[in-house]
Amino acid sequence: MFERFIHGNLQKRYVDKNTCDNKRFLYPLSLSTRDFFRYTMNTRLSHPAQCRYFLIAHIICILLTFLPLQAHDTWLLPQKFRLKPEERSILALTSGMAFPSNEFAILPERVNQAFVLLAGEKTVLAKREKMPKALQFPIMLPNVGVATAFVSLLPKTLDLSPKLVREYLREIGASDSLQSVWKNVPNTDKTKRWREEYTKHTKTFVFVGKEESYRQDSSWQTPCGMTLEILPESHPGLLRPASVFPVQVLLNGKPLANFPLECLLQGKKHGIMRKTDSAGRVHFPLRIPGRYLLRGTLLQPSQSNALDWQSHFTTLTFEVQR
Repeated sequence: MFERFIHGNLQKRYVDKNTCDNKRFLYPLSLSTRDFFRYTMNTRLSHPAQCRYFLIAHIICILLTFLPLQAHDTWLLPQKFRLKPEERSILALTSGMAFPSNEFAILPERVNQAFVLLAGEKTVLAKREKMPKALQFPIMLPNVGVATAFVSLLPKTLDLSPKLVREYLREIGASDSLQSVWKNVPNTDKTKRWREEYTKHTKTFVFVGKEESYRQDSSWQTPCGMTLEILPESHPGLLRPASVFPVQVLLNGKPLANFPLECLLQGKKHGIMRKTDSAGRVHFPLRIPGRYLLRGTLLQPSQSNALDWQSHFTTLTFEVQR
């Protein structure tokens, strides 16, 4: 009942748990005290516990209203980064605010494409199992080498209030020119309009066999063909602490310059954000072992009359061994 109250009567989340149509932030949940008491007075509560549920829910909503917006990402993460040939494992597609913890499962019908590239073969990730906090792709990789797994979701649209837009632009590292475009948007009915279509892309790697075998595999250098993609420029299976990880960002297969990309270590709230150079390249120091997330958002004004903005989100997960 508590969850039905939260999702049925409060302002809709920026991340909708029921549909998993999410971006990188949460709407602050809000319900005025006046509306809360009006709702409870007009609702027959047959049990004292119901009153407690309503009261607790409202207190939580008030507290959340004063919390800052938090980053919310979608990523693909293997159960194990290193497998033996034909060993059964899982790739988990999820959205969350605390990488690498699973929080919200992506609905199967939201997947536009899902593939694994290994030993020159491209295999569809056809089997999908929706779990409470992740959409799982069971895998059993028969050949040694580097398996590149990637998923792209179908585009979705949303509207944002000006206050959320400012926080959104700050979090994704939007350029001054992009923020200037938003600043100069005329007011409509005393407010600025924001209608955006966004698409999410994510990629990861699994290394099959012994290191001496997958060390020779350079297939990780080949782009998958996603609209917005992060391409490693050093072997992702050989990363060690105190190393540097160079990558290149591609938009429709071409280098994307001046693009803000963030590198986040597992369990951390904030990472290192850097912009790509003229060739779309950027590098990140990897000081300690663990799982990492690279994330970036490309936001552009839309040419469509039905939209104001279009965006592509991209992530890459990888591991630094001890």
